[in-house]
Amino acid sequence: MSNSLGISVLAIITTSETPPTYNLTNKFTAGFQVLVDSYGSCTYGEVNPAPYTIITFPFIFAVMFGDTGHGVIMALFALWMIIKEKQLKSIRNEIFSMFFAGRYIILLMGLFSIYTGAMYNDIFSKSVNLFGTAFDKDLNLVGNITSKSGEHLVHLLPNKHMDDNFRYYFGVDPVWQIASNKVQYTNTYKMKLSVILGVFQMFFGVVLSVFNHIHHGEWVSIAVEFIPQLIFLLAIFGYMNFMIVFKWFTYDAGRAGCAPSILITLINMFMFKMPEEKDPCYLKDEMFTNQFTIQSVLIILALLTVPVMLIIKPFYLLFKHRSVQKK
Repeated sequence: MSNSLGISVLAIITTSETPPTYNLTNKFTAGFQVLVDSYGSCTYGEVNPAPYTIITFPFIFAVMFGDTGHGVIMALFALWMIIKEKQLKSIRNEIFSMFFAGRYIILLMGLFSIYTGAMYNDIFSKSVNLFGTAFDKDLNLVGNITSKSGEHLVHLLPNKHMDDNFRYYFGVDPVWQIASNKVQYTNTYKMKLSVILGVFQMFFGVVLSVFNHIHHGEWVSIAVEFIPQLIFLLAIFGYMNFMIVFKWFTYDAGRAGCAPSILITLINMFMFKMPEEKDPCYLKDEMFTNQFTIQSVLIILALLTVPVMLIIKPFYLLFKHRSVQKK
């Protein structure tokens, strides 16, 4: 066109159609973008959650997986695919292509699993004694614990057999490797960490939505969608996270018998069930002052947000649609 004698005219055509969404990716971010797009694509101009997923997805996986030995295997397998990617990308096997496309996801999952496995002191389901133990030093951490009377099982009470001046420097004390309730303890710990991080991720996702509403000028959506969602999330799941952390800091080994059950507390919260005098201490004792009153207020707030989210926004969109049709 540079040698043409004609005059080029560029005209911008106004349209009401939504422009297509294009997210620029590279070989590192492509797998994460496909992962996000499998749940849904953002519209033009909205916040793309894929960059945040690069960290949150493999890390939360590692919190639930948490094994240093298996994490090393995953990381080495992914690193091999990355180093040999020029030779491997020509392979057309469907199953292998799925692994190859997610090689960077697998790499990060493996690296984070190495860290969380070290935090759980879990290497191929075994523990490593690097710094000693906070419990009695005459325990045989290699074999079974045998009491002086010849029994093959002894009860280690933290308030009696643990040194209060010593803490295992990083991760879980290796004495749990030979505990009969190791699986119950570690699974509960992993579950609570996963719940805490999962709720924070949901909270972050809800916060991102407000930027989309501002971008589109949807101020009504902020009032009847974003704010109710935030209240509902914090009133139930945010309060649950608070109770988990508060219980960790408040109830030590000496008060373990009266430590409240988070699950039973939430069930009673939804049923508006108040404790009775005949209930055991882990059901009737308050974790903090006016706990049961605050729980009732939170559940009422959460219930009030449900009709706001489900009714007001659809009727507003219906009214807006009919107004446009009349014009």
